Amino acid sequence: MNDKEAIDLLEKQLDALEKAEKIIPGDREFFDVGEYDLALEGVYVAHKRHPGVLDDAEVRALVDDFGMDTAEFDR
Repeated sequence: MNDKEAIDLLEKQLDALEKAEKIIPGDREFFDVGEYDLALEGVYVAHKRHPGVLDDAEVRALVDDFGMDTAEFDR
């Protein structure tokens, strides 16, 4: 996916977390200032804490696209 698609998909995940009231404080602010890696970390952690709120395939696509190492979050 290209950068715009990845950013749009990340924003979609943040919107879904906000709607479900499961967003981690600060994640939207990271996104708004262009710290997409940090925003994705928050999305990933929220996804692990609240399964079923986000689409697994979309989160995995973002993780793969950003090249995020999830080992520290998967413990």
